[in-house]
Amino acid sequence: MESIIKQKMLDYFLNGNLISKHQHGFLLRYSTCSQLLECVEDCNCYTVDVADIDFSKAFESVCHSKLIRKLEVFGIGGKLLFWIKDYLADRTQAVKVANKLSSFCSVCSGVPKAACWGHFCSLFI
Repeated sequence: MESIIKQKMLDYFLNGNLISKHQHGFLLRYSTCSQLLECVEDCNCYTVDVADIDFSKAFESVCHSKLIRKLEVFGIGGKLLFWIKDYLADRTQAVKVANKLSSFCSVCSGVPKAACWGHFCSLFI
């Protein structure tokens, strides 16, 4: 189900030109390598300094409330937005070290790694 939702949302954002054409991370056939190649091609006649940042772990720090607001701004609403809110709500985590488990605490950021659309959500931070 998550795969279907991810693909439908991605199609919606791409078809609506809501994702920058300069976005290279988290999209099929795009990567930091394709970003670097595009940059070299664009700048081959000039001397330039470039700072390329790889946010490969960005989905681990996505603030839930900001993600929800951004999705609303991009036109996601109704049952889909409710489902995403519910999916992210009331999550907890603990740390286990040497068979000892810490107490659980609330989580208000990050998208569960099991979610196939976790990386996709990073497009909106």
